[in-house]
Amino acid sequence: MSISQLAQHCFSVVLWDWDGVLVDSGRSFYGAYEMVLREEGIRTTPREIFLREGEPTPVLLRAIFDRHHVRVDDDKIRDLVIRRREYDIRIGERKLFPAIPRLLSRLRHVGCRNGLVTGSSRKSLHSVLQPEEARWFDIIVTADDVARGKPNPEPFLRATQLLQADPASCVVIENAPFGIEAARAAGCAVIGLCTTLSKEDLSEANWVVNDHDELEMLLFQCALAQ
Repeated sequence: MSISQLAQHCFSVVLWDWDGVLVDSGRSFYGAYEMVLREEGIRTTPREIFLREGEPTPVLLRAIFDRHHVRVDDDKIRDLVIRRREYDIRIGERKLFPAIPRLLSRLRHVGCRNGLVTGSSRKSLHSVLQPEEARWFDIIVTADDVARGKPNPEPFLRATQLLQADPASCVVIENAPFGIEAARAAGCAVIGLCTTLSKEDLSEANWVVNDHDELEMLLFQCALAQ
């Protein structure tokens, strides 16, 4: 879709993914998975992991084991989830992308509501997101709040229900194919953000931007046109 078509979308809600969209977590996100998988004899690549980003950690891990034809039981998966979280913390501090506070403030100023929709657990999220930052969002949906995570549309449908918003009035910001699939299945428009994957990998989004500067330009060409 074109920029003019985004302006016609007349969104009133922006739903944000967490890893790779709000928080600059690519290095720690991939690194933690790479470490636990390598310990189990599986060699992975950043793209293999990022293509599945958005799934709950146990689901993502099991999918990688299956893809590499390595058997794994539930006890092992639970152990790996804990180890992956510990490695993630050790690798380095996660920080919000510099543009995020300004973007969220500008959207609120023009009357848009902001929601956070993540495949991370609430515990993982709040180990990074500070209480004052959490107040930027009208609602937060984590893996703990839904029965089925991305690519199922349930997380985004849950968000629209909490906001009492029509999915057609929502724009989702995502950096991974599973998130894009979930958002579109929920009836939302999607902007793909190339922080971890290529434009080709995010081609199912309605619009694709290279970085947060392009995202801001696109969002506010729309918001100011209303």
